[in-house]
Amino acid sequence: MTDSAISLVINFALKKITGIQNDNTLEKLMDIITSDNLSNLSSLGQKYPEFDFNKLKNSFNKSEYANYDFGKNLKFKKEDDIVQELNYYFLMFGVIAIVSFICSFIYYTFLDISALYQATRIRSLVFKSIMKQDIPWHEKTSAGELSSRIIGDTILIEDGIGSKIGMLIQNISTFVAAMIVAFISGWKLTLYMSALFVLVTVVVSALSIVLAKTTENAQNSYATAGGIAQETFSQIRTIVSFGNEQKEIDRYTKELIPSYKMGIKKSHILGICLGLFFGIAYFSYSIAFIIGGKLIYSGEIVAGDVLKVLMGVMFGAQSFGMSSSSITAMSSAIGSASVLFHVIERESKIRKDIGEHPEQPLKGNIEFRNVHFTYPSRPDVEVLKGISFKCEPGQTIALVGASGSGKSTVVQLLERFYEKSEGDIFIDGKTIEDFNISWLRSQIGLVSQEPTLFDTTIAENISISCPSATQKQIETAAKLANAHEFISKLSNGYQTSTGEKGLQLSGGQKQRICIARALLMNPKILLLDEATSALDNQSEKIVQKALDSASSGRTTLVIAHRLTTIKNADRIIVMDKGVIIESGTHEELIAKQDVYYNLVKNQEINVKENNVTEEDTSSFDENPEEEYREEGLDHYISQESTLLDKRLSTRLSIQSNYSGGVIERHSTVGSVAISDEKVKRSVDRHRYLSYNKPIWFRNSLGIIGSIFNGSMQPLCAFIYASAINSFNKQGQEMLDSTKFWGLMFMVLALANFLCVYFKQYGFSSAGEYLSFIFRKEMYNNIIRQEIGFFDTCDVSKKKTKKKTTKTDSKDSKANTSTGTGTLTAKLSTETSLVQGLNINFGTLIEILIGIVVCYSIAFYYSVKLTLILLAFTPFLFAGVLIQMKAMLDKNEEKRRIFENSTKIAVEAIVGIKTVNALNIEERFCRLYDEKLIEPRNCLKRAHIKTGLGVGFGNCMIFLSYGIGYYFGFLFFRKGQLDFEGTFKVCMAVIFTSLTIGQAGTAGPDMVKSANAFSRILEIIDRKSKINASDLSFNNIRFRYPSRPDITVLRLGNDKIEVPENKMLAIVGGSGCGKSTIVGLLPRWYDPQHGEILVDGEKNTNYNLKYLREHIGIVNQEPSLFNISIRENIRYGYDTLVGGTGTSQMSGGQKQRIAIARAIIQDASQGRTTITIAHRLSTIKNADVIIVMRNGRIIEKGNHHELMAKKGEYYEMVLAGDGV
Repeated sequence: MTDSAISLVINFALKKITGIQNDNTLEKLMDIITSDNLSNLSSLGQKYPEFDFNKLKNSFNKSEYANYDFGKNLKFKKEDDIVQELNYYFLMFGVIAIVSFICSFIYYTFLDISALYQATRIRSLVFKSIMKQDIPWHEKTSAGELSSRIIGDTILIEDGIGSKIGMLIQNISTFVAAMIVAFISGWKLTLYMSALFVLVTVVVSALSIVLAKTTENAQNSYATAGGIAQETFSQIRTIVSFGNEQKEIDRYTKELIPSYKMGIKKSHILGICLGLFFGIAYFSYSIAFIIGGKLIYSGEIVAGDVLKVLMGVMFGAQSFGMSSSSITAMSSAIGSASVLFHVIERESKIRKDIGEHPEQPLKGNIEFRNVHFTYPSRPDVEVLKGISFKCEPGQTIALVGASGSGKSTVVQLLERFYEKSEGDIFIDGKTIEDFNISWLRSQIGLVSQEPTLFDTTIAENISISCPSATQKQIETAAKLANAHEFISKLSNGYQTSTGEKGLQLSGGQKQRICIARALLMNPKILLLDEATSALDNQSEKIVQKALDSASSGRTTLVIAHRLTTIKNADRIIVMDKGVIIESGTHEELIAKQDVYYNLVKNQEINVKENNVTEEDTSSFDENPEEEYREEGLDHYISQESTLLDKRLSTRLSIQSNYSGGVIERHSTVGSVAISDEKVKRSVDRHRYLSYNKPIWFRNSLGIIGSIFNGSMQPLCAFIYASAINSFNKQGQEMLDSTKFWGLMFMVLALANFLCVYFKQYGFSSAGEYLSFIFRKEMYNNIIRQEIGFFDTCDVSKKKTKKKTTKTDSKDSKANTSTGTGTLTAKLSTETSLVQGLNINFGTLIEILIGIVVCYSIAFYYSVKLTLILLAFTPFLFAGVLIQMKAMLDKNEEKRRIFENSTKIAVEAIVGIKTVNALNIEERFCRLYDEKLIEPRNCLKRAHIKTGLGVGFGNCMIFLSYGIGYYFGFLFFRKGQLDFEGTFKVCMAVIFTSLTIGQAGTAGPDMVKSANAFSRILEIIDRKSKINASDLSFNNIRFRYPSRPDITVLRLGNDKIEVPENKMLAIVGGSGCGKSTIVGLLPRWYDPQHGEILVDGEKNTNYNLKYLREHIGIVNQEPSLFNISIRENIRYGYDTLVGGTGTSQMSGGQKQRIAIARAIIQDASQGRTTITIAHRLSTIKNADVIIVMRNGRIIEKGNHHELMAKKGEYYEMVLAGDGV
């Protein structure tokens, strides 16, 4: 089309010079003149006497075309022939537009759907591989880190292997085709220009390698921070009990800093890469005009071929530059994929796909022969030192000893959580390694010291390893475990959801469900690791009878501290520091009067007269063990939960450390929520600017770069159109003109490099800062929420009003429940999305500036042509809007998928030992896959819509080209527009179309980032429903937020008074409300009615952090963090203890660390102490003992007073409950 355009220009110019309007006459004249056969002029004059051809010849020789070799450069063409050629090209634009629509739709839709399937498969494979890994591997990697990787890394992979690959292929193919055309048209000129691309390719490739490595390091750091977040959220009650929220914030922030620094480094690299891309493109134009002009001057090439080379290189360079985003995405994907593929390909050291599957069940013969064992995480400490013992089928063997003596290790070796270091373990005469591990575990039932339930119904928790069990079988197992009665009293019975980690149930209730679960399996080997530790003694006796009955006919290995659970064992093994020091029956060991005898004697309590002598059931350890928690308090307080509360002797000023101002007592949560909702739209921009204020310099660089970069393309179009006109000149004038415009392109190249670098570095580094700040502030506010928030995840009331889809309704429960996985996912996904807010804002600035400048140039040269093209612009924006809507729907659906699937992943990884023991890895893999696959059809439809939008947008771009050129040349033929003006208007339209096309990708990203910012603000702005001085209390009555239909406490006018430095003991059956009372003191919850006074002041009047700093708590299930023992004690020696679910400490060791942590919080001797216990040895000296039942106080007094009353407390002692 370029040759035709030049021919039309020359045709019109010659008509103007000669005055001959007839193409046939003019053609003959030019043939005569250019052939130097001037004798034919006379014959031509005779034929056309109205023309003085000698005068015309002189006029031509004086014109700029005098030296133009039409035979060599370009043959003279008639206007009709030229128009016919141009119409063909205009038609081709239409064909290309249709083909572009079809091809764009196909590659964008199908590649994105393919990427969706591949990313889903990768997530599934990673999770399945995680489920197959051995326990030592899990001890080294936290659940939060793994879940963060599954989300964040797969997002990068999906982005890098989807339509970005299609775009890259498209751009590369365009680049190759354009360069082929350029080489054919003028190889020497193209070779000069190509040398630049070789240089920039080498530099950018090297930088891409650095970029991929930087991305990988940043993702590693974010994954570690995600692990800390998950650990923190799962142990939130321990954290708030000690008032150590700031300590956890500092720990989390410390892990974010390396990622932030890597992000800044990445911003520099991206700025240089993209600056080189676009700068070299403009520099190549400079070479084309300067060297092209010289080659035309020397006669080595014609102007038309120079223009072909220019257009070829221009489109090639443009495609080369547009591939930068794809290359960046692919580099990030490669860095992320390397880590995930390593997880997928890793083979567990304990293989689950090998070993025998005997047809007959086990008999239950167990033998340990000289077994040594060292934990992989502590290779310098030998836990078992050559132990040997035998257990015949049907026998019950009891293991006793101090915490850390190796008892639980024996159980873990039988379950093959670990491999022994030396020696042999035999089952039915075969080494344990001979059996397939899954089959072996199906023959073993395990009830652990710390009960683990999953977020599903009670019925499914019981039958989780026996999915084919009937309801009758489930209820029978529950009755045997003494669980049927309390389950039946729940509003939904067996269909009651237990919540995450059994959140909705007390410790004793959870333990009984776990026992029912083990009994339903009907195993040949039963392992009871403190199976009744969380039960009150009355329940324990009933359950113990059930366990005794269940043990009949099967081999049972019991680890216990309570005499009632082991005295009837066939053999009792006493362990100490990894060796067996005594072995025999209860009577034999008593007769020896050695270690076991002393342990028993230490438990006996002699009660004379009003006291009754009973065998105590307290711990064999140096310190008492734990009991159980009450409903809804999950794992934060327990039996022997001891609140070491220093008396708060001075009143505190009502100044909140968290809100930054005095608390307004009259404000309510509801009013705050409403006012936030009303001002949200107007506040967001202000908040956005306020967050960017500390990084104003970076944003200023980005804005300056965007403004000037937005002007670059229109300016390039203007210079390009002006430079093309140089080829209509001749000789030295043409040479000087091409040199001038070539220098202009050099200046443009340097300016463009700086603009792109400023924009990319400024906004990208600002995005890294915002991501850092938002992660920190979200984490900061989440960790300060009331405990009920973690039960229900009610981030915003607005969410409940949203219209839901069919898919949403299925997962309404998942959407409204928090889960540590969901919160961790929000930290990762929302901040990753908002990270691009500034760079997308910069891109929109570029687009707006580009459109304004392009249309300003176009209007300047031709108002009529510009108005025609402007009428076509809405169709361009229509394509963009289709893209945006589809992409937003897609991104919202993805966000929901990540939250729901991550919740399942975290639950499984945290409880990995229980998952392995129950052989339910496949169940979690299936559930995880369902959460990934379930919304896939919605995503497919969104991808199809996006493909339609992209195809429509590209189609409109090519149509705009055709229409622009058509009307441009039409006006040129009519004399309403000159050639230079036509080209400038058309080039402005081309660049405008490309600019609007960029909005198709930048727009959705901008909206997506803005929505993420709004969701982040919802979390950051959420006010804890329990914050200082916003409620008053009278008469205690309390319901848990997650179960508002059940009143847990109804004390009425009964008062609980604990004098300073005195001890209060609370006793009663499971679920009576003991631990709930304790949970109200540090304000994990606030009661609906009543008031709690501390030093005569309402606890709501105290600064919340100060209050919790003066309360120490020892939990039933002690929560330790994955830091050193020294730091764990300080939290509230330098051996890492492991994370939740994979702790490297025994239960007793963890408990003692927790006690030390509580004591060190305030080392003064005088403490007010509240103890929840079942063991008489821990409470008989209490100043006040309260007996509770069904949330009410039924007896109150000290031990002697209550014994004298001969009421319920007396009956408990008589029954041997040890209280």
